[in-house]
Amino acid sequence: MEKELKENRVKTYGIIIGVISLAAQHGIYLLSHFIATLIGIAPFSPKIEAIDGLIPLLPIFIIPYIWSYLYWAMGPMAVSKCKYEHFLNFMAAYLCSCLLGGLVLIFAPTYMDRVAEGLTDTSAHTGFFADLMRFWYTLDGSDMAYNLFPSFHCSNSTICMLGVLGRKEIPLWYRIYSVVITFVIFASTVCVKQHFFIDIIGGVVVAIIAYTLCTKLNAGRLFLRPIAWFKEKFGKTETAEQE
Repeated sequence: MEKELKENRVKTYGIIIGVISLAAQHGIYLLSHFIATLIGIAPFSPKIEAIDGLIPLLPIFIIPYIWSYLYWAMGPMAVSKCKYEHFLNFMAAYLCSCLLGGLVLIFAPTYMDRVAEGLTDTSAHTGFFADLMRFWYTLDGSDMAYNLFPSFHCSNSTICMLGVLGRKEIPLWYRIYSVVITFVIFASTVCVKQHFFIDIIGGVVVAIIAYTLCTKLNAGRLFLRPIAWFKEKFGKTETAEQE
């Protein structure tokens, strides 16, 4: 019983990688826009007026939009409760999803003109949530938003959801929470006008492709050699418990 309890807990490496993965995915996100700009590929707007014109601006959704960053850090932490092989495949899928999404951002860059969309008009929406939403805009391009398709918010959240679905090692409440918060985050991306609807589809498709490929091909095994080197150089880690 004691051994089972020890194995079915959040591992230290899950916490460390959960934090590192936040920086890694954001770095890929920013680097993609830099490369696209350097190459000189002109961005386009992925807006579909017939769909996006019907979606209201709901500033309160800035809360789940911001919460998503904590959720992505929780993903590796939660999955670290599972078998080590599954954790490695999950992280391979997470990285693959970011890289695939980054390639799309480079060769098919997108933009949103927030001024033209009326998002900078302070008289249209007032209050704490509206102010927080506009403050977040200043952290992400101000009047112009880039890197829309595919939505990293949606791809990262989908990967975190797929990683725990059907895993009995993960408490039922967290699996339910993961599904609910993932779809709320989907809604938040368009309800605070950080993305257009097609960006959600793109993010989900990229995540599903990455997760399916990495789990089917057992891509996590590619990490074994560098992990073995790290353990040899710096000593044993908690991963030994999983082998």
